[in-house]
Amino acid sequence: MSIWMPYRYGVAGAVAVACLGSLFLSPARALEPETAFARQVLAENDGWAAVGVGTTGGSTAAPENIYVVADRNALVVALAAGDAPKIIQIKGTINLSVDEAGKELTEKDYADPGYDFPRYVETYKPEVWNIQPLVKGRPPELTGPLEEARIRSAENQKARVLVDIPSNTTIVGLGADAKIVKGNLKIGPGTGNVIIRNIAFEDSFDYFPAWSPRDSFSLKSGAEGCQESYVDDSTGPQRCRGGRWNSEYDLVTIEGATHVWIDHCSFDDGDRPDKMFPPVFAEPHNEFEQKIQHHDGLLDIVKQANYVTVSDSVFRDHDKVHLVGSSDKMTDDGGKLKVTFRHNHYVNAMQRSPRVRYGEVHVYNNYFEGNRSREAYPFRYAFGVGTESRIYSENNVFALDEGATASDVVANYRGEVFFDSGSILNGRGADLLGDFNAANAKKTLSGDVGWKPAFYAAPLLPATAVAEYVKTHAGPGKL
Repeated sequence: MSIWMPYRYGVAGAVAVACLGSLFLSPARALEPETAFARQVLAENDGWAAVGVGTTGGSTAAPENIYVVADRNALVVALAAGDAPKIIQIKGTINLSVDEAGKELTEKDYADPGYDFPRYVETYKPEVWNIQPLVKGRPPELTGPLEEARIRSAENQKARVLVDIPSNTTIVGLGADAKIVKGNLKIGPGTGNVIIRNIAFEDSFDYFPAWSPRDSFSLKSGAEGCQESYVDDSTGPQRCRGGRWNSEYDLVTIEGATHVWIDHCSFDDGDRPDKMFPPVFAEPHNEFEQKIQHHDGLLDIVKQANYVTVSDSVFRDHDKVHLVGSSDKMTDDGGKLKVTFRHNHYVNAMQRSPRVRYGEVHVYNNYFEGNRSREAYPFRYAFGVGTESRIYSENNVFALDEGATASDVVANYRGEVFFDSGSILNGRGADLLGDFNAANAKKTLSGDVGWKPAFYAAPLLPATAVAEYVKTHAGPGKL
């Protein structure tokens, strides 16, 4: 019998087992010593993830549950330790979209035989699909063999690139060049006590995004000829604006999990940014928002997730950055989604930094750089105030294009309250709430969010010190 278990037992131990054909395994050990911060836990009072039992990850791992992994196979073996405390150290770049032999898998490997993108576009383009009778004022959902083939293709990819992280886990990068690319780590329901640090996450590319004709469809804001009933090629619902491409994968998803700390990481779309994929439909469905989207969020926190701290990380060149709460209809999120974002750097982050429903979200000492007129990733807003959200913002700094005002920082999506103090826009103090209300008389917000943060890693930095601090400390390789 030959047993090959790289990294967990070390090359020498694995070779000895293979040669002797024995079931006896030498004491488990990593190939390299633990990095200095492998057993660090979240400090007391460091944001919402410090509440109650705190967040300790795999800090108590026994020697046999300390790993160094350099590829997807070894990562999966390490995660198979389940809920036992474990420390997984990432060496170099791990590509999650590979087969067992390490060969990268692409669209042709995952695609169902019945899937063909050009035919998909022709079949579901608005001038073909949207002329059907509307369903509750919007086009029907996609049906038919091509959509079914797309779903099967998407499931093939998902089975490979979505990797579940169990409880009591610490995942840390070794050195300054640890990366996890082309996949999605998911900390899912029933999971808790997870730490992820010092890793660059890139390019959670969805090869099979879905066209949703109902998304943002409106009879009220259509092009010339927009109306409910089809008359001819120039008149009917096919002339109404709306429809979006939607993709599946975040880089990291926290869904229903509790006590999670994300620290000193970076998140971006790698070398396949969505700006490379323009709209494919004709006017009026060729607007900026209708470009083909192959990436979803960078770091989303949804479906009753709770007690999360996101610190000293970089979020760069992306459209939808953080979703905290995934639907207005998920009323069970009430009382959950307690999240802290501190000392993070947002660079050309278009929107959702964060976009919040229901949660009590503390956002402090973060640095935002953007420009509303950029061709790629133009700044739209930072704080999305959604249903029953209670965002508490303190001493954040915004370096935006000339002419941007505080009212450009906040967007109201059925929210009622928002608090900010001490923030700076383009070098001067900014009244985010007051300016928003002055510019949005029909969507004004109250400053009474009903709670006040009590958990800080250290004393609140003055806003004037935030930019230098964040640029110096945020991101992998800076621990």
